Amino acid sequence: MTTALFVRIQNAIVTAREDRGAAMAEYGLLLALVALAAIGILALFGGAIVDVFTEAETTLSGSGGDAPVEG
Repeated sequence: MTTALFVRIQNAIVTAREDRGAAMAEYGLLLALVALAAIGILALFGGAIVDVFTEAETTLSGSGGDAPVEG
């Protein structure tokens, strides 16, 4: 009786370990897919993103401290 219970527990542990390994592989594949999507988006829209930040920088630096102080 005790041996059968011990074998069942060992089998449950082995099955749980195999499931965790499969889940880690799935998470790895999902992470790779997200990384590829991010690289693709940056490749497509990288120039437009740089233009937006450049325009924002120009606007902010142009109005930095040149305005007259009222007082």
